[in-house]
Amino acid sequence: MTEKTMKPLVYYCRWHTARLRIIGRDDHAIWGDLVLLDENGRLEPFHYDMNTWELVRGEGASETRVRLDEMGVVISSDTK
Repeated sequence: MTEKTMKPLVYYCRWHTARLRIIGRDDHAIWGDLVLLDENGRLEPFHYDMNTWELVRGEGASETRVRLDEMGVVISSDTK
């Protein structure tokens, strides 16, 4: 079973050259914006579940769900 941690999310951001802009947090989740450090410097909303290590990027039709391992590597994904 996974432990409640945001370490996989931090590693994921390192691998994808992004920074976290955290807007909120509770006992189970963190949400806010990913600041993608590409030439456009775009923001992408995210929601991260610390129990399941599932990261939801985007909103609506552009939403992508990925499950992370302990090193922040995507082990499964689901795109809407």
